[in-house]
This record gives sequence, C-alpha cells and structure tokens, in this order.
Amino acid sequence: MFWKKKDKAKPAGGKGKPTREQILAQAKANMSAARAEIGDETLEKIKEALLKKQSSAIEKAKAQIKTADVDKVRDNIQFMIRHETPKKK
Repeated sequence: MFWKKKDKAKPAGGKGKPTREQILAQAKANMSAARAEIGDETLEKIKEALLKKQSSAIEKAKAQIKTADVDKVRDNIQFMIRHETPKKK
C-alpha cells in the first residue's frame, strides 16, 4: 500500500519550528546561565563525585572477578564472545 505524504502548512508570521542552529544557540545560552548560577566550584565537585563513584564501581567489579572461580569466568567470557559475534553463512 502507498500513502501520500501530506504537505504541512507553514504558519504565518515565520514562527514555525526552530532551526538546528537556533536550538543549539538556545541550549548554549541555557548551559551558560546554569553554569553561572551553580558556579564552577560546585560543578567540579559534582564531576569529582561522579568520577569517584564510577571508578569505585569498576574497582568493585575487578575485585569480584579476581575472587571468582577462574574456570567460571573463562566460561562466561567464552559464552559472551560466541553470542556476540555474527554467524557467517
């Protein structure tokens, strides 16, 4: 079946959908206003806290892998590799 694409009528006055550049300019303005309101020190503290949380999760996973059974870890990795690679015909 085929459907005809309807032409969208443009609203009068030139106030239609904003362009990509207008959206980017608005986003940058919002970002700079938020940065000025929050402050650079607070943003740095938030950044450090996020990095610390991420690294602690990675370290916890590494410790779990180190304490796990070697054969079990190897089997799981092989299982993931087998199911991740596409089958060739």
